[in-house]
Formats: sequence, C-alpha cells, structure tokens
Amino acid sequence: MNWQPQAGPQEKAIRANFVDEIFYGGGRGGGKSWTLCYMFLMGVEKYGEHWKGVLFRRTYPELDEIIDQTRKMYRDFYPDAEYKVGTHQWQFPNGATLKLRHIENEADADHYQGMAFTFVAFDELGSWSDLKAYHKIKACLRSGSADVPDKKIVSSGNPGGPNHQNIKKYFIDPAPEGTVIEGEDGMSRMYIRSLVTDNKILLDRDPHYINRLKSVGDEHLVKAWLEGDWDAFVGQYFTNWNEKKITVNSYEIPDHWPLFGAMDYGEAAPTSFGLYTVDYDGNVYRIAEYYQDNASASQHADNITKLIESCPFTEGRYPQTIYCDPSMFTKRRLSAAISHSPADVFAEHGLFLTRASNDRITGWRVINDALIKERFFCFNGWNDALMRTMPALPRSNKNPEDLDTHAEDHAADELRYAMMHVYRPHKPEDEKPYEGTGQEVIDMMEQGWGTRKGRYALA
Repeated sequence: MNWQPQAGPQEKAIRANFVDEIFYGGGRGGGKSWTLCYMFLMGVEKYGEHWKGVLFRRTYPELDEIIDQTRKMYRDFYPDAEYKVGTHQWQFPNGATLKLRHIENEADADHYQGMAFTFVAFDELGSWSDLKAYHKIKACLRSGSADVPDKKIVSSGNPGGPNHQNIKKYFIDPAPEGTVIEGEDGMSRMYIRSLVTDNKILLDRDPHYINRLKSVGDEHLVKAWLEGDWDAFVGQYFTNWNEKKITVNSYEIPDHWPLFGAMDYGEAAPTSFGLYTVDYDGNVYRIAEYYQDNASASQHADNITKLIESCPFTEGRYPQTIYCDPSMFTKRRLSAAISHSPADVFAEHGLFLTRASNDRITGWRVINDALIKERFFCFNGWNDALMRTMPALPRSNKNPEDLDTHAEDHAADELRYAMMHVYRPHKPEDEKPYEGTGQEVIDMMEQGWGTRKGRYALA
C-alpha cells in the first residue's frame, strides 16, 4: 500500500519540522487522522529510543479509529512493531514508542506531569471543551538528555464542537493559513488547512463523497465540512446572539430599579457571578460580572463582595437576592463537628443565596426569547466572559434542546438562573380555609333582598 503523503496540505504538514505547534484540519475528509499517525513515523527511524510519542482522544472509545489506522500503517513500515493492547502502546524495534491515551479535561492532564514526550498529538481537538488540557500537556514536550530539535505537538479538527471558538482564536484568527505565529511562550505555531478536495485518494475511491456532504442541507454545515469555514459555526445554540444589539454603554442605575445577582458555582471550574437589574419595561441588564476558577468558596465570596461594593454604576448597593445552583446548599462534612455548604460560607460574608430553578430546557428557551425580543442587554466592557462564551456554545448531540455540557457553559448557566427569576411563572397563592360560621353571609343576603331591583326583588 502507498503510504506516502499526498501533495498539498499533508506534504506541507510533514515538512513543517521547524514549527512547534501545528493544527491540521478544516473540512471533513481531509485525511486528518492519517496525517497525525504518519507524522509520528517521521521520527521513529531518526531518533529511535529517544522518540517518545503520545496521541490523545477525549475518550477511549474514540481511539478505535486511530488503533485501526496505525495497525494498517505501522506494520507495513515496521513488521516487527508491536501494539500492546493492555497498555495501549506501540513498541518499535529500535525503542521508539507511541502511547494511545484519552484525556477528558485539565485534571486528567495532571497525570502526565513529569513525563517527557518528543511528539504529542490531539486528534479531533474540537471535541474538548477548552484548550486547558492541551496547554498543560505542552509542558511535557521535552527530549531530556537527547537532542531532538524537531519535537512538536500536532492536532487536528473541523469547525464546530465545544472547542470551536478556542481553536479559532488560538490557531485560525491570528494569521492567514500557512503563516508561522510566534507565541508569547516562545513556541511557534501554524494552521494548515486541509479539505476533501486535497484528498485525491478518497475521491478516487468514493467519487460521490462531496455530493453527500452537500446533501446535508444545512448551509453552515456544508460551509464548515466542505470549505473548512471557521466563521460558519456548526450547531451554535444561541443563533440570535448579536453582540452589537446586546452591548450598551454603561450608566448609573436608578435607585428604584431592583438589583439581583445570579451565580454558577465552581472551585476548580470557574465560578460565574452576574449583577443584574430590570427596568420598568421588563428589560434585563447584566451590569458586571465576576468569573474565576481555582478558588475556594471563601475566596469567591470575598471577591464578589468587592465587586458589588466597588461597582461604579450601583454606588455599592447590594442585590436583594442572589440566585444560585441548588447544589450550593449541599453540606460537606469538614470535621466531626463542622458541616458547611458553599451557601453557608457565602452567608458568612453577608451574601445570602436563594435556590434558582434548574430547569435547563425552559431556561434556554427563556434566554432565546429575550434575545429575539431584544430584552436582554450587557454593559459594554464589564461582561467579557459572557460575551466570549455565549456565542460559542453548541447544541448537545444527544438532546438538541439542550447545550453540550462539555462546553464552557458556566456564564450561560448563571444567566439562565437570572432570566428564570425574571420570567418565572407565578404560582397562585393557596386558598385559605374558610373559618367563619356563615352568619355573615345570611346577614348580607337579608340586607341585599330589601334593596335589590329585578325579577326576584322583595316588596
């Protein structure tokens, strides 16, 4: 079988030994996984036992395609190479190794700290929720005592998925395709676009593949899959999100407008807090935000207090209510005598929380309705996390009515709690049981009969 790279993007990627980080992809059918597998092979003969690689997918089941691809390719080049099923690792006769691993989030990346790799690959980078694990693994890219000048980290992906916006910002937007970007960390990176039209082998074997891509019907999906267009956001949930219509200039909030807050809580994951108000027309304004990860409940509470007290638009006025995830009231046993919930910690700082509605589907509908009717606004420059993450949120593949929970949805959850408060359905008050004797009803009837006019009036 001919395993040589095809002219065009594949050849460009394999020749780019001078680049530290390569993102290869764009359209579907561009031979992304093939290219990653082949790029590892380029160092096997050259560096032998010093060529240590690892290839990641987000989950183990997603590695099946990679395992099949490497079995076909690697044994043709190295008949004595062995894939060890128990350890998910390729062992080559000269000592080179390639581990096939899954890494779901940033916490999983901690398991690899202290390890050294000369080749790192992330296949389908768009399936991760962010680039945190990617950047943390970059610290493992080192060759130790051996001189391996062309060690690198390579990744592949298509437009769409939870990581779409992060990939676009890091690889696509800074420079035209094929341009080397010098990063602040001293590493160079490049985006190499591959399209199905570059994969002549695929089209020769399956000449109707492009027609099938066109037949999906969704204009944005076709542009993403066929043209590798990163501006065509596949599966965007909040399609009515329009930053120009949402952002408004900041101003001082009138004293008679109510203030309330909303919060999605996290410790390792970000805590998102928003300060809100509503005008007399029912328009909701997100005044300012707090967005921070890797902090304790006490630290979050202290920082949110500072935000509230120093807000220049509210003169330090405290919100009347702060709506939060009901799980914040779950108590944790700190010792045999002490049991606290995050809500208890916030109360100690003078921030008293209220359980929010956790109806996800209804909450997203309420937000979309407010966007369509142009009844939600944000103060420009004070809500960066919400403005960054909301337009990048994709639909869930399992439930199109919901968001993909692997995406960075913390600010969205917080906004959902706030909007469900403003537009929550009002429950009728329970009727109080009648406690009278009935005599007052008789008296009223007797009084009315004497003055009543009509067919049945008394004389």
